[in-house]
Amino acid sequence: MTKKLTIFWLLAISFLLLAKNITAVSPTPEATNAAVNDIRTKVKEIVQEKLDQAQKGQKMAFAGTISEINGLNLTLQTNQGDKQLNVATDAAIIGKGGKRITIKDLKTNLFAVVMGYLQENDILGVRRLVISEKPKVVAKETAFGKVTDISKEENVITIKNEKKNIIYTVEINDKTVITKKVDGKVQKVKLEVIEIGDHLIAIGTPTENEHKIITAKIIHVIPGLSKPEATVTPTPSATPTTKVTPKIKATPTP
Repeated sequence: MTKKLTIFWLLAISFLLLAKNITAVSPTPEATNAAVNDIRTKVKEIVQEKLDQAQKGQKMAFAGTISEINGLNLTLQTNQGDKQLNVATDAAIIGKGGKRITIKDLKTNLFAVVMGYLQENDILGVRRLVISEKPKVVAKETAFGKVTDISKEENVITIKNEKKNIIYTVEINDKTVITKKVDGKVQKVKLEVIEIGDHLIAIGTPTENEHKIITAKIIHVIPGLSKPEATVTPTPSATPTTKVTPKIKATPTP
């Protein structure tokens, strides 16, 4: 708040001084227009300068791998690019065990979280540096297959990808979002609506072993195709053949 007030008063004083210089002389209309434009330009320059100054010295934090060490100057590789650091002589440097260490104990390839204030040339003046384990990237896996078994008691679904001949075990928890197209709209549904024969697309975190077990974050249900009713074609009844009873001629008696 103090910094904002300072910028405001500096701008106000600058504007008044500029205006005073212009009103000291009886200007012509052309001179007045030129003076107004000059004021606007000067104010813009002052505002930009103060904004640039205000951005410097702001509190910031970065996380990344130490790639270079040169005395108190470090280079930190982050997801946003390399960051240049200048570690203060009285900065708190914390090792992996939580104990205080010195900058001489730092090595390249260590993962660090740094906090401090942005200085000139976008160099971070580090006030605190903490060495920690590099966070693991959480892998995601997508499984597609036909539902072959459902265990509602254990919240587990077994699906089979017939093309790849892979069987997945999909675990469901209270954070799993299940969706299904109902009446033409995709809606959230519960496990109970899934049926054997449905197809699933499951996205989640796989276990780190040879079994394809996925803790699902998202499941989308594709209803199974209904089996067409068997059409019974009536067999034509056999056309009865007319039996011809032969006439027996009477044999004359002698």
